[in-house]
Amino acid sequence: MGQRRKTGAIRESAVEQNMRDQEVLRANRELAAYFKGLRTEREARAALKIIKAFIRDRERSDASSRRPLPGADGAKTPKEVPSRETVRAGAERPRKKLRRKPHDKLSRSVTAPLEPQGTPQSPQLPESDERTPQ
Repeated sequence: MGQRRKTGAIRESAVEQNMRDQEVLRANRELAAYFKGLRTEREARAALKIIKAFIRDRERSDASSRRPLPGADGAKTPKEVPSRETVRAGAERPRKKLRRKPHDKLSRSVTAPLEPQGTPQSPQLPESDERTPQ
């Protein structure tokens, strides 16, 4: 059966909480990798169990004393986009590599069209088709 915690249990230390946060972040990355096709369903299910256990434990704690979600403090912030003047004043932009067209071996080989030699031409059919009555 499932594990039960005592209601008066000692709170986890900061080290344990940090480890759990890291584990949840890793599980989130594993789940994201599954949806990109980089992980198996089995690995995704294991990651989902970790995330669900974290959420269940979080729901049991008091809302006012909950820590922020892992990764929420360092949420993705948009990078500063340089202005056009800054780009123009700075160094040259790196040039794009030119891609060569792949060489087609068939287009390089020169062959003369082959005409059938000595084959009789097909006899001309009568105007009416043999299958249809006249």
